[in-house]
Amino acid sequence: MNENPTKVIKLSNGEDIVCTYMNSHNTDKASPILYIAQPLKMQIKNKVTKKGVVEALTLSRWLQPFTVDENYELERSNIVAISDASYALNNYYQFMLNAISDAPDNLPQKEDIRLKQRFTSGEDIEAVDAEVKALFDRYVDALATNGRIDKTKEIKEEIKEEVMSEEEFDSLPISDTKH
Repeated sequence: MNENPTKVIKLSNGEDIVCTYMNSHNTDKASPILYIAQPLKMQIKNKVTKKGVVEALTLSRWLQPFTVDENYELERSNIVAISDASYALNNYYQFMLNAISDAPDNLPQKEDIRLKQRFTSGEDIEAVDAEVKALFDRYVDALATNGRIDKTKEIKEEIKEEVMSEEEFDSLPISDTKH
């Protein structure tokens, strides 16, 4: 028998996970804790194919995006059912574990992710602003030529009146709230 078999666990919150059952830690059957490693969340998704709609199983990380641990303790009271994984599911599980572990470690770290200024000069901002206004005008004209708008000029004028000037925009109150 495998030292640490792959198990499927149905949790009371409705989630299904596939994981490695840790035989060495789960020696006391009366213990309220079940020890597992490398859990992956199971989800059945509908997939449209040429033959019609079929169900497809996806495995994704369960708690790993939010913790550095690979081993977890589950309260047995939160477990509805537990069973051995099928041969095919075990192979898919091992494949996904390998794919996750082979993922690049050079992903951007939290401190590397920053908002970058897209426009560096006032000329860039003005050029983009002019481009947006030209696109808007083309859109309104297209609606007018398709007979959807009878009063194109009136609508453009109303919208131009609603646009804030830079002075009005700069005078808006700024919140000190930090998220």
